Amino acid sequence: MAMSSLRKHIHKDYIKRAQAYNQKKQALQKLKRKAALRNPDEFYLKRIKTKKFGVFYKLKRRTNKYPEDDLEYILLKKELKEIDVELEEINLERKEVNLKLEKVKLEKVNLELEEVNADIEVMTSEAEELRKLLYDLRKRKENATVENPSQFINDGVLTETQGIGGS
Repeated sequence: MAMSSLRKHIHKDYIKRAQAYNQKKQALQKLKRKAALRNPDEFYLKRIKTKKFGVFYKLKRRTNKYPEDDLEYILLKKELKEIDVELEEINLERKEVNLKLEKVKLEKVNLELEEVNADIEVMTSEAEELRKLLYDLRKRKENATVENPSQFINDGVLTETQGIGGS
């Protein structure tokens, strides 16, 4: 029994291989027929690049790879690339100059802010001094007695003509 199952397996393998062989054989015959029926004068792109030597086709060797018009086009294209590179460099320089300009402007603004801050500090200190003077004057006025009105006159709060009564 073991031999019969092995024989069946070998037979199935043989059938598969035979079918594959016959399919390949038929495909080759079909391609040979198609090649034999092909018109050799029919245009196809490879005809431009090849030359017939007897039965065989070989690639043509071109002395000038590009016609003159193409050379002009290529040279113009090359010049355009060079100009693009130069423009790129100019744009980079412009960006650097703009950054430097912005830094300078920021430095100027910072200097102006420092000056303004210094002025504000001076003004606030002067305002504090004036507040202190005003506070001192109010305290003197509250503590002042009618017996000594000259202290106000000397400080400049009341003039001599006004007197204490205010008239």
